[in-house]
Amino acid sequence: MRNTFIWICCLFFSLLSLNHLMAQRIDSLPLGQCGIAPIPARLAQELVQQANLALEKKRASGAAFTAITYVPIRPHILRKSDGSDGFSLANLNQVMAITNSYYLYNGYGIQFYFAGTAPDYIDNDQLFNGFPYPEDSSIDGRDAPNAMNQYYVNRFTNSGLGGFAYYPADGLYSTRSFITTAPAIESVEDLGNRLIPHELGHSFNLIHTFGPNNGTDPSTELVTRGAGANCSYAGDYICDTPADPYLKPGTNYIYPNGCVQYDLSSTARDANGQTYAPSVTNIMSYYFPCTHDFTPGQYDRMQAGLALRQQHTSYSLNAPPTNVSPASALAYTLNGNAVTVRWQDNADNEMGYFIERSTSPTDGFVPIGGVAPNETTFIDTKTQARTQYYYRIRPSNSTTGSLSSTLAVLIPGLTTYVSGNTAQLSWAIAGSSFEVQWRAQGSSNWILINGLTTTTTTLSYLTSGTTYEWRVRATGSDTYSETVRFTIPCLPPSYTSVTPLYQKAYLYWSPAIAGHTYTLRWRESGSPDWTTVSNLTTTPYSLTNLSPAIMYEWQVQSVCSPTERSDFTSVGSFSSLPCQVPYSLQVSYAWSSVAYVYWSQNFYDVNRTNELRYRPVGTTEWNYIAGISTSGYSLTGLTNNTAYEWQVRSICSSLDQSSFSTSHYFSTSCSVPIGLSSRTTATAAVVSCYLPGSIEPGSTYDVQYRPQGSADWRTIEGQSNGTFSLTGLTTNVTYEWRVRHGCAAGAKSDFSPVATFTPRCNAPQDGAVYVSYITSSSVRFFWYIENEAGTMYEIRYKPVGSPTWTTISSLTGTTNNGSYDLTGLSNATTYEWQVRTTCSAEVSSSFVTGTNFTTQCRIPDALGVYEKTPTTATLSWNQMGIGVTYDVRYRAVGGSWVTLTNYDKSYLLLAGLLTNTTYEWQLRTNCQSGQYSAYSPLTTFATLPCSSPSAIGGASTTDSSATLNWFHSYGVVGTQAEIRLRIVGSANWRVISNIPMESRGYYTYTVTKLASSTQYEWQIRVLCSATEFSDYSTLYPFSTKTYCPVMYTVKNGGWNEASTWSCNREPVATDVLHLKHAVSLPSYYQAYALRIIYDQPVSIRWGVGSQLLLKP
Repeated sequence: MRNTFIWICCLFFSLLSLNHLMAQRIDSLPLGQCGIAPIPARLAQELVQQANLALEKKRASGAAFTAITYVPIRPHILRKSDGSDGFSLANLNQVMAITNSYYLYNGYGIQFYFAGTAPDYIDNDQLFNGFPYPEDSSIDGRDAPNAMNQYYVNRFTNSGLGGFAYYPADGLYSTRSFITTAPAIESVEDLGNRLIPHELGHSFNLIHTFGPNNGTDPSTELVTRGAGANCSYAGDYICDTPADPYLKPGTNYIYPNGCVQYDLSSTARDANGQTYAPSVTNIMSYYFPCTHDFTPGQYDRMQAGLALRQQHTSYSLNAPPTNVSPASALAYTLNGNAVTVRWQDNADNEMGYFIERSTSPTDGFVPIGGVAPNETTFIDTKTQARTQYYYRIRPSNSTTGSLSSTLAVLIPGLTTYVSGNTAQLSWAIAGSSFEVQWRAQGSSNWILINGLTTTTTTLSYLTSGTTYEWRVRATGSDTYSETVRFTIPCLPPSYTSVTPLYQKAYLYWSPAIAGHTYTLRWRESGSPDWTTVSNLTTTPYSLTNLSPAIMYEWQVQSVCSPTERSDFTSVGSFSSLPCQVPYSLQVSYAWSSVAYVYWSQNFYDVNRTNELRYRPVGTTEWNYIAGISTSGYSLTGLTNNTAYEWQVRSICSSLDQSSFSTSHYFSTSCSVPIGLSSRTTATAAVVSCYLPGSIEPGSTYDVQYRPQGSADWRTIEGQSNGTFSLTGLTTNVTYEWRVRHGCAAGAKSDFSPVATFTPRCNAPQDGAVYVSYITSSSVRFFWYIENEAGTMYEIRYKPVGSPTWTTISSLTGTTNNGSYDLTGLSNATTYEWQVRTTCSAEVSSSFVTGTNFTTQCRIPDALGVYEKTPTTATLSWNQMGIGVTYDVRYRAVGGSWVTLTNYDKSYLLLAGLLTNTTYEWQLRTNCQSGQYSAYSPLTTFATLPCSSPSAIGGASTTDSSATLNWFHSYGVVGTQAEIRLRIVGSANWRVISNIPMESRGYYTYTVTKLASSTQYEWQIRVLCSATEFSDYSTLYPFSTKTYCPVMYTVKNGGWNEASTWSCNREPVATDVLHLKHAVSLPSYYQAYALRIIYDQPVSIRWGVGSQLLLKP
């Protein structure tokens, strides 16, 4: 096993090993994150310097530079021992083609080709079911010495990994990268667009955008560029990648259209307080976006990494490309903007084909996809109208010597893209709005779609096997375009995959057109007879009662109608699993006589059980436990302080079981308590401890204590928890104590090390004694301390400078605090005071001095106003003492005072105020013995104006009513609203008064007896008092629905689309609906109707969470 770090010496740099693992972690399926082992910043910078120096040497050497450097990759594919499963060549070529598209920048960069004529297949069940991370010696000797080596594994033993790679180093191992390919973990799309480009980026010296770590240490890179920037030595050391705050506190993300974006309102800031704006689309980031890219600086960094690898001596990158006969006879067909390219395969030594495209016939070609060997078709769906394209075919194990000739394809201005039973119509004609006519070929009537403001529209729910035609014109034009025809085919399902189990397999596919049925057929490989399953409506389908460890093959086809079926998909193969050995054996806990062990298994099977065996290490006899139906078991009756080994195997049937796993080990023990602590009072102590790890059920504790120096321990046995109350102790005597753990079956731990404590008469806490509520003749004392119940306290006080203390004894408190109200003090006098604890007649604590205080009748402070309305306001202030009252006075500015005397609360509600008026107020404290404070400074507030409601919403209407909505931001008893409405253009208002509105919130009011199909306008005002109205709000329009005794559909379409219905509006709860066509409800849409009528069966298609409510 290779050490995590290796010292190497190169170009006068002493550099820690470059074999840091780049690992893609799968924290949430199906996409993985990177689990890179951190590389120190200094070493990462030295590696960048080495690569830059290598690039300079390469340039200085006079070596011929080409725009594109072709780099070989030797593919290694993990399969089962019988050669089944594993990454398909179709997917291998597709993901490498897409990867190549990211490694070109303005015609410059790296392009990868496969070394050899076939992958290196590694057929090994154990490695297929769980590949080790990091890799062990199991693949030593497989690496090609003249290429990069990429291993395509099914899954890792560490289920959190998606892949890993190595930084450049002068060792053959550094050419390796590892990619997980299990469909349940990584999609083909993500492999090509993110995971493989990411890992190869590490191979050529790219660092994560947030720095040389796995995301656990947020970047210190500053946002600024230019003067003051640190981007050359922080983050990823590339200045055209913005600073990345990944995992910094305060970062937030939004997902418009389902695609991640950094939330610019995030509170995360750099050291200068600047806001981050990271590139979430960067391939070396952790944001899993919808689009992906490198920056020019990253392309330059990879060129330097390539130069560094080219000067290494322990391997080379010169594997020869295979001489493959070029493809010929290129041709194409169009489906809308989709181009189907076909060619003739003239070779038998290709590893697959890359399809390259350009808008120039001579240069600028970029890979857009890949196919398996012997395939002769590729569909390009990412084209634009009125664009000339050129295609060519390159064998994926060649460079430029086996290129086909180019194929020119012009995408026309009017295009139809057919997908399933929908067709997207697109055109490129001048105009701001458009009209489209369409129909089934042979029909005499056109269906019109008008009012289109974009140059595309989609036709849905079309019939398979039917030819349609359409034409378009700009609104106002007299002439339609030429007529375009298209046919809806019966398409086979796509994206087939298999999850094989023991005697079972789940077969998956993606429907070509929703709502069709499917026919599936399967057989043992080599058998001439198919078993056929018809009328399937959902995926996956479960094959059961399979023979274990047998190869099977299967196909599926779409059934679009009783007379029309698609072709079957290409034959897929899989092997049912053998009875497999459990793996990842773990021990949850091991106590004195009990241990819980558990393990992992590759699949769930209701008929499988497990058999476990265990024994003390060094003995020969196993103890067996059979019939275990779960993946964990609690072993009981074990011997304390004993090392055990255990193994487990799968029992798949009475005749089929796996071998036992390798041994796993644990040791039983009765753990010694730790963490001894104590709290004391005068004659008692609370001592506590805890156990390392989990607590064994039934645990007890034995505690021993004694005066220090004594020979005899006092013992308390069988305590149920680790906290003990010790009483009857002697004050000011030091005790020592210890504790042991009592485990099940009578086992006892050793005693813990000895700890000590000393009971004391605890004085109040210094700094936690203070006074409050000072008046001219009184004060309240506070103190905090933990003592026994019934403990007494003593306070003494005197005027500062007086020789005589006044003492107050026998004061009580709680077990942790106390307070006392002292009265009868002299006004305008400064006092000092102290407090102590009296634990007994003989034992007291020392006195603790509190802060001095001066008696006075204090002016109220912290004056505030809250909960203002147009006619009310609530005043508040701090309480100023014990038993005091207040004189409060207020007035409108310039008016007369209104006074309230002897008020005893610290808040006051003023009502009956004038709206939109400024008031001033003040108050004074009325202390005992006729003492008054001065009045507080004047404080002002203004009542709110009587204003109209806000946030008025749109009206919800029927053909005879409208529900009006508004928001009112204040309200008191007696507040009312008044609504008036009228037909637009009429002078006559209909007024609705006396609508209660006595609190803040949203309000609605339903107006009835309205005319159908009529446009109204309405406004609202507020009655704040008997004499004050707000202004009316602005006018808001609404229209009542058209009265339709029976509303019927005029075409297939969405329920919420007005053009679907004869009344040219959405249905409401009072409508009787006549369904003549298929209608669809959008996801989470709630539709209403009074009732529904059918002439013949029609389809209602339901979106996720949609509802249709019939309201009688």
